[in-house]
Amino acid sequence: MNPSPQHADQTAQTRHDQLRRDAASELRAQDKAAALQHVFYRIAERATAGLSLHDFLQSGHHLLCELMVARNCYVCLHNASTNTLDFPYYVDEQDPIESHTSQVPTRRGLAEFVLRSGVHQLVDSARLQRLIAAGEVTPSGHRAPFCTWLGVPLTTHGRIIGVLAIKSYEQGIIYTESDAQLLSFVSNQIGSAMERYQALNALRTSEERYRSVVENVGVGVVVVQDGYMVFANPSLVRIVGHPLPYLLSQPHTATIHPDDAAEVEERHQRRRRGEPVEPTYSFRVITAQGEVRSLELSAVGIDWNQRPATLMFVVDATARFETEQAQRIAMQRQRELNDMKSRFIATTSHEFRTPLAAIHGSIELLRHYEHRMPSDMKQATLQKIDDAVERMTHMLENILLIGRSEAGQVEFQPRPLRLTHFCQSLVDELRNAMATQLHDIQWQLELPPDDQEFLLDGALIRNIVLNLLSNAVKYSPRGGRVSLCIQTRPDALALVVSDQGIGIPAADQTRLFESFHRASNVGTISGTGLGLFIVKEAVTMHQGSIAVVSGIDQGSTFTVTLPLVIPRPANSPTGARP
Repeated sequence: MNPSPQHADQTAQTRHDQLRRDAASELRAQDKAAALQHVFYRIAERATAGLSLHDFLQSGHHLLCELMVARNCYVCLHNASTNTLDFPYYVDEQDPIESHTSQVPTRRGLAEFVLRSGVHQLVDSARLQRLIAAGEVTPSGHRAPFCTWLGVPLTTHGRIIGVLAIKSYEQGIIYTESDAQLLSFVSNQIGSAMERYQALNALRTSEERYRSVVENVGVGVVVVQDGYMVFANPSLVRIVGHPLPYLLSQPHTATIHPDDAAEVEERHQRRRRGEPVEPTYSFRVITAQGEVRSLELSAVGIDWNQRPATLMFVVDATARFETEQAQRIAMQRQRELNDMKSRFIATTSHEFRTPLAAIHGSIELLRHYEHRMPSDMKQATLQKIDDAVERMTHMLENILLIGRSEAGQVEFQPRPLRLTHFCQSLVDELRNAMATQLHDIQWQLELPPDDQEFLLDGALIRNIVLNLLSNAVKYSPRGGRVSLCIQTRPDALALVVSDQGIGIPAADQTRLFESFHRASNVGTISGTGLGLFIVKEAVTMHQGSIAVVSGIDQGSTFTVTLPLVIPRPANSPTGARP
């Protein structure tokens, strides 16, 4: 049965009404957020307006009433040393007797219940009776009964210093958890503002009392007037790292890092002109010992000796900034490791795919055509399989070597080594392994006397020489000269490998010895980007160094410099070290 036109109209009207309600609800939420932001801004503004503490809290109460029904409101501050309560602000339409009351002994009241529990408390008449029965709260006979009471902790620096409370005597005004959350937000703003406000109020109230406070406070306090410091507490002297006479005799920017001085002075002048300035900002100073420290500063205009001045609070944030920098470096390192992992997967999968394809193709060839293949062709096919296996084995050995190196499991075991014979055998090994690439290569070897020995780790030297020589051959696709020159210098042994190949772009040379990094001009030449990383690790194990000189299409020259150690002869009590 099709719906009637009247039913369809009703359905459409229902949807339209729902959309209107949703839009209205969203608009109310936006208005509430805007109002909340406005209140927070006004609270911070009033904290520096030169009001007394009572007037400041009164303005905060009026702002709170813009967000919710809160005609009855009070603030109590807990003095832990005397275990008493101060009521700097108290408005109660039914019980107005405790305005400005101080040093009130604590009892088991609702405010004390919030202080003990450390969380907000929403109490109606039924819950009040349960709290009284449980002994959490004691009844107060002289107070008028309320419908709802809501109290939230007042905190500064994570420490509860008091309670902000509101209550309703009207049956139609019942506070909810949503109101508790809103009041907590306001309480946080008032708590933050009160700490700053109380420091300013102490200064304005009595200079002598102020000095007794700021002389021992951990925050640096300084007053700047006419471009000079006219007051600085001991903490400021300690933080800045200059003696007080120097600070008072120099312009206030004298200790600021040259790169930051102009910006600090510009903000200072803007504040003096009454223009908006960030409430807190950071800059660097240089101590008398040359140490650079990072500081955070907040400032406000005041009168000092009946003349305009600027009061500044300074905190040494060096340790925090260094921690944040270390965290950023660690995150960058983690990103690099993730990138390395991705490159490892991509590189190894590609490099293994080629020899595996060669093995697979060779096996298929033997499987289907072995009976028709001549003997030399069979041997060539088997050799192709053997070469592919050798290539994969070499890649796996490199990967395992890197893993052992990063885990600190590679040991340095130097032994007497006849380097000339050792290098000649490595060159012969390359001639067999890279016969095709060596077709247009001319070798040039300059080696020390055959019988001369050096104290070296043979396995590590093998990694250095083989990787440098194989790279020289591989990246010389048009042939040319590849040379290995070993030189003995007064205090070092130099291994120089050069080629006339494609060279290395300058932009790639800074990352040349990172694992899995390959130059941008290698094209289709195969490789894993592990060889030079392994070379660098082997050189480092010898406490040596490696340098490269290269340019695009100009070849490359790698120079490895190792400490020169001549093995001690068997009949000599000590070793010789040229």
